[in-house]
Amino acid sequence: MNSLTAACLFFLGMHWIISGSPLRAHIVNILGETVFKVLFSLSIFIALAWMGFAYQSAPYIATWGTAEALKPVSIGLTFFAFLLLPMSVFDKNPTLMGLVPPDQVTTRGMVRITRHAGLIGLGLWGFAHFIVNGDWASHLLFGTIAFEGLIAPMNLDRKYKARYGESWVKFTEQTSYIPFVAILNKRNKLVLSELNIWAALAGTAIFFAVMYFHQTWFGGSPLI
Repeated sequence: MNSLTAACLFFLGMHWIISGSPLRAHIVNILGETVFKVLFSLSIFIALAWMGFAYQSAPYIATWGTAEALKPVSIGLTFFAFLLLPMSVFDKNPTLMGLVPPDQVTTRGMVRITRHAGLIGLGLWGFAHFIVNGDWASHLLFGTIAFEGLIAPMNLDRKYKARYGESWVKFTEQTSYIPFVAILNKRNKLVLSELNIWAALAGTAIFFAVMYFHQTWFGGSPLI
């Protein structure tokens, strides 16, 4: 359990202390933007691998046990997450690795729904597993992923506002952190034809494949 705790803290620390704080600018000044992004990506890959291996070897210490009644909720959240993740990469979005400034973005497609589709999808996947798996190792692993996916967008918004200023404010007026809020508030509208159908089909196919092979790959069925 100590190894899993350390891995989760390392994962969060890389995001919040290294990348999400003023320390990032100092490191970039020394290493350069490209080197920083490469090293940061490598560290996150190491953190995720460490978290996975540590989780597999962690002891099972039950809290509420397997929440059978919440499995339908978990499956629904997981399906939505599997749609968001692939569909998040096909529209120009300043939150996607900071590659495109907001004044060069036309809010369309998935960005109309949320400006943080990838992170929200990751967070929902983590939360879906957190509520069903009632043991301390699962709380650490899936809670960490849920926290990073659902809370980190707030820190990104702060960072990008400081970086882009007024152009970021104008961009956020057209979209939302929480999915569909900008649409419900009449600040934008849902245009289904702009959504990438192939990404949606890919996400759906992956979802059903994972459901089918979940028992074989991960040792437990989300359906039973």
